Amino acid sequence: MTAVETFDFEEAFRARIVDVTEACVSCGKCFEACPITSDAGIDDQPPTAITDGILDILKTGTGSDAAEKWARSCILSGECIKVCEYGVNPRLMLSMARMSLAEHLFDDHARRGAGVNAFRELGKGVKVLSKMQLSEEDLTRLGQGPDRYEAKDSEPPDYVFYTGCNVLKTPHIALLCLDIMDRLGVSYRVLGGPSHCCGVIHYRDGDLVDANRMSSATIEKFM
Repeated sequence: MTAVETFDFEEAFRARIVDVTEACVSCGKCFEACPITSDAGIDDQPPTAITDGILDILKTGTGSDAAEKWARSCILSGECIKVCEYGVNPRLMLSMARMSLAEHLFDDHARRGAGVNAFRELGKGVKVLSKMQLSEEDLTRLGQGPDRYEAKDSEPPDYVFYTGCNVLKTPHIALLCLDIMDRLGVSYRVLGGPSHCCGVIHYRDGDLVDANRMSSATIEKFM
Protein backbone atom coordinates (compact mmCIF):
# COMPACT_ATOMS: atom_id res chain seq x y z
CA MET A 1 0.00 0.00 0.00
CA THR A 2 1.24 3.42 -0.92
CA ALA A 3 0.65 6.07 1.72
CA VAL A 4 -1.48 9.03 0.76
CA GLU A 5 0.68 12.05 0.01
CA THR A 6 0.59 14.55 2.85
CA PHE A 7 -2.06 17.13 2.07
CA ASP A 8 -2.66 20.33 3.96
CA PHE A 9 -6.45 20.56 3.92
CA GLU A 10 -6.51 23.86 5.77
CA GLU A 11 -4.10 25.47 3.31
CA ALA A 12 -6.24 24.28 0.40
CA PHE A 13 -9.36 25.54 2.14
CA ARG A 14 -7.89 29.03 2.60
CA ALA A 15 -6.74 29.10 -1.01
CA ARG A 16 -10.21 28.11 -2.22
CA ILE A 17 -11.77 30.94 -0.22
CA VAL A 18 -9.46 33.40 -1.96
CA ASP A 19 -10.40 31.94 -5.36
CA VAL A 20 -14.10 32.31 -4.62
CA THR A 21 -13.87 35.87 -3.32
CA GLU A 22 -11.92 36.88 -6.43
CA ALA A 23 -14.28 35.15 -8.87
CA CYS A 24 -17.66 36.08 -7.37
CA VAL A 25 -19.12 39.35 -8.71
CA SER A 26 -22.10 39.44 -6.30
CA CYS A 27 -24.64 39.28 -9.11
CA GLY A 28 -27.09 37.57 -6.75
CA LYS A 29 -28.31 34.96 -9.25
CA CYS A 30 -27.45 32.13 -6.87
CA PHE A 31 -29.64 33.69 -4.19
CA GLU A 32 -32.49 34.18 -6.67
CA ALA A 33 -32.32 30.49 -7.64
CA CYS A 34 -32.17 29.22 -4.07
CA PRO A 35 -35.34 27.32 -3.03
CA ILE A 36 -34.94 27.92 0.71
CA THR A 37 -34.98 31.72 0.89
CA SER A 38 -38.74 31.94 1.45
CA ASP A 39 -38.77 29.40 4.25
CA ALA A 40 -35.73 31.10 5.75
CA GLY A 41 -37.62 34.39 5.76
CA ILE A 42 -35.09 36.27 3.66
CA ASP A 43 -36.68 36.21 0.20
CA ASP A 44 -37.40 39.95 0.47
CA GLN A 45 -33.69 40.79 0.72
CA PRO A 46 -31.75 42.31 -2.22
CA PRO A 47 -29.85 39.41 -3.87
CA THR A 48 -26.69 41.43 -4.48
CA ALA A 49 -26.60 42.58 -0.85
CA ILE A 50 -26.87 38.97 0.31
CA THR A 51 -24.01 37.77 -1.86
CA ASP A 52 -21.95 40.76 -0.76
CA GLY A 53 -22.63 39.64 2.80
CA ILE A 54 -21.44 36.12 2.04
CA LEU A 55 -18.17 37.51 0.67
CA ASP A 56 -17.80 39.56 3.85
CA ILE A 57 -18.17 36.37 5.88
CA LEU A 58 -15.50 34.65 3.83
CA LYS A 59 -13.12 37.58 4.25
CA THR A 60 -13.76 38.52 7.87
CA GLY A 61 -15.80 35.76 9.52
CA THR A 62 -18.88 37.95 9.87
CA GLY A 63 -21.51 39.50 7.62
CA SER A 64 -25.05 40.81 7.59
CA ASP A 65 -27.68 38.91 9.58
CA ALA A 66 -29.51 37.95 6.39
CA ALA A 67 -26.33 36.64 4.74
CA GLU A 68 -25.48 34.57 7.81
CA LYS A 69 -29.02 33.20 7.85
CA TRP A 70 -28.77 32.20 4.20
CA ALA A 71 -25.46 30.44 4.77
CA ARG A 72 -26.94 28.47 7.67
CA SER A 73 -30.16 27.64 5.80
CA CYS A 74 -28.59 25.95 2.76
CA ILE A 75 -30.28 22.62 1.92
CA LEU A 76 -27.67 21.61 -0.69
CA SER A 77 -30.16 21.66 -3.57
CA GLY A 78 -27.51 22.70 -6.07
CA GLU A 79 -29.92 24.97 -7.94
CA CYS A 80 -27.45 27.82 -7.40
CA ILE A 81 -24.69 25.99 -9.24
CA LYS A 82 -26.72 25.91 -12.45
CA VAL A 83 -27.07 29.68 -12.69
CA CYS A 84 -23.57 30.91 -11.86
CA GLU A 85 -21.81 32.28 -14.94
CA TYR A 86 -18.49 33.02 -13.23
CA GLY A 87 -17.14 29.59 -12.39
CA VAL A 88 -18.13 29.77 -8.72
CA ASN A 89 -19.78 26.85 -6.93
CA PRO A 90 -22.22 28.80 -4.70
CA ARG A 91 -23.12 25.71 -2.69
CA LEU A 92 -19.47 25.31 -1.76
CA MET A 93 -19.26 29.06 -1.16
CA LEU A 94 -22.03 28.81 1.45
CA SER A 95 -20.37 25.79 3.02
CA MET A 96 -17.14 27.73 3.38
CA ALA A 97 -19.09 30.67 4.78
CA ARG A 98 -20.54 28.43 7.51
CA MET A 99 -17.04 27.24 8.26
CA SER A 100 -15.78 30.81 8.48
CA LEU A 101 -18.63 31.72 10.82
CA ALA A 102 -17.78 28.83 13.13
CA GLU A 103 -14.13 29.86 13.21
CA HIS A 104 -15.07 33.42 14.06
CA LEU A 105 -17.55 32.52 16.82
CA PHE A 106 -15.84 29.60 18.57
CA ASP A 107 -12.31 28.72 19.64
CA ASP A 108 -10.50 25.55 18.56
CA HIS A 109 -11.55 23.58 21.65
CA ALA A 110 -15.23 24.44 21.26
CA ARG A 111 -15.25 23.59 17.56
CA ARG A 112 -13.54 20.26 18.17
CA GLY A 113 -15.99 19.41 20.94
CA ALA A 114 -18.95 20.23 18.71
CA GLY A 115 -17.54 18.04 15.93
CA VAL A 116 -16.95 15.10 18.27
CA ASN A 117 -20.46 15.33 19.71
CA ALA A 118 -22.05 15.54 16.27
CA PHE A 119 -20.02 12.54 15.10
CA ARG A 120 -21.14 10.50 18.10
CA GLU A 121 -24.78 11.35 17.50
CA LEU A 122 -24.51 10.40 13.83
CA GLY A 123 -22.82 7.12 14.70
CA LYS A 124 -25.53 6.30 17.20
CA GLY A 125 -28.29 6.99 14.70
CA VAL A 126 -26.63 4.96 11.95
CA LYS A 127 -26.01 2.00 14.25
CA VAL A 128 -29.51 1.89 15.72
CA LEU A 129 -31.48 2.44 12.52
CA SER A 130 -29.43 0.03 10.42
CA LYS A 131 -29.63 -2.74 13.04
CA MET A 132 -33.39 -2.26 13.35
CA GLN A 133 -33.79 -2.96 9.63
CA LEU A 134 -31.07 -5.43 8.71
CA SER A 135 -29.96 -8.93 9.51
CA GLU A 136 -26.35 -9.59 10.51
CA GLU A 137 -25.80 -10.98 7.03
CA ASP A 138 -26.98 -7.77 5.36
CA LEU A 139 -24.99 -5.64 7.79
CA THR A 140 -21.87 -7.56 6.84
CA ARG A 141 -22.76 -7.21 3.18
CA LEU A 142 -22.81 -3.44 3.66
CA GLY A 143 -19.42 -3.51 5.30
CA GLN A 144 -20.72 -3.18 8.85
CA GLY A 145 -20.03 -6.69 10.12
CA PRO A 146 -17.12 -7.75 12.36
CA ASP A 147 -15.04 -8.72 9.31
CA ARG A 148 -15.48 -5.40 7.53
CA TYR A 149 -11.74 -4.81 7.22
CA GLU A 150 -10.88 -8.29 6.01
CA ALA A 151 -9.93 -8.54 2.35
CA LYS A 152 -11.71 -11.66 1.08
CA ASP A 153 -10.41 -11.60 -2.48
CA SER A 154 -6.91 -12.30 -3.70
CA GLU A 155 -7.32 -9.69 -6.45
CA PRO A 156 -8.23 -6.03 -5.93
CA PRO A 157 -11.93 -5.40 -6.63
CA ASP A 158 -13.17 -3.51 -9.68
CA TYR A 159 -14.78 -0.93 -7.44
CA VAL A 160 -14.79 0.39 -3.93
CA PHE A 161 -18.46 1.05 -3.16
CA TYR A 162 -18.51 3.84 -0.60
CA THR A 163 -21.83 4.14 1.21
CA GLY A 164 -21.07 7.09 3.44
CA CYS A 165 -23.11 7.10 6.65
CA ASN A 166 -26.64 8.37 6.12
CA VAL A 167 -27.66 5.81 3.50
CA LEU A 168 -27.27 3.18 6.21
CA LYS A 169 -30.39 4.68 7.77
CA THR A 170 -32.24 3.75 4.57
CA PRO A 171 -30.18 0.65 3.69
CA HIS A 172 -32.51 -0.73 1.02
CA ILE A 173 -31.03 1.84 -1.36
CA ALA A 174 -27.46 0.59 -0.88
CA LEU A 175 -28.54 -3.07 -0.98
CA LEU A 176 -30.27 -2.47 -4.31
CA CYS A 177 -27.01 -1.05 -5.68
CA LEU A 178 -25.18 -4.19 -4.56
CA ASP A 179 -27.84 -6.38 -6.19
CA ILE A 180 -27.30 -4.54 -9.47
CA MET A 181 -23.53 -4.95 -9.29
CA ASP A 182 -23.95 -8.65 -8.49
CA ARG A 183 -26.12 -9.08 -11.59
CA LEU A 184 -23.55 -7.21 -13.67
CA GLY A 185 -20.84 -9.52 -12.38
CA VAL A 186 -18.48 -6.80 -11.16
CA SER A 187 -16.36 -7.25 -8.07
CA TYR A 188 -16.49 -4.68 -5.31
CA ARG A 189 -15.56 -3.96 -1.72
CA VAL A 190 -18.06 -2.09 0.45
CA LEU A 191 -16.75 0.57 2.81
CA GLY A 192 -18.72 3.12 4.76
CA GLY A 193 -20.33 4.05 8.02
CA PRO A 194 -18.68 5.96 10.87
CA SER A 195 -15.56 3.78 10.62
CA HIS A 196 -14.93 5.33 7.19
CA CYS A 197 -15.79 8.95 7.97
CA CYS A 198 -15.62 11.53 5.18
CA GLY A 199 -14.97 14.28 7.72
CA VAL A 200 -17.97 16.42 6.80
CA ILE A 201 -19.42 16.30 10.33
CA HIS A 202 -16.28 17.87 11.78
CA TYR A 203 -16.01 20.28 8.84
CA ARG A 204 -19.55 21.59 9.44
CA ASP A 205 -18.63 22.48 13.01
CA GLY A 206 -15.48 24.30 11.96
CA ASP A 207 -12.96 21.63 12.97
CA LEU A 208 -10.68 21.54 9.94
CA VAL A 209 -7.98 19.54 11.75
CA ASP A 210 -10.17 16.53 12.54
CA ALA A 211 -12.00 16.79 9.21
CA ASN A 212 -8.65 16.43 7.47
CA ARG A 213 -7.57 13.59 9.76
CA MET A 214 -10.76 11.59 9.32
CA SER A 215 -11.02 11.98 5.55
CA SER A 216 -7.33 11.16 5.02
CA ALA A 217 -7.67 7.99 7.09
CA THR A 218 -10.64 6.92 4.98
CA ILE A 219 -8.72 7.48 1.74
CA GLU A 220 -5.94 5.30 3.17
CA LYS A 221 -8.51 2.54 3.72
CA PHE A 222 -9.75 2.93 0.15
CA MET A 223 -6.22 2.32 -1.07
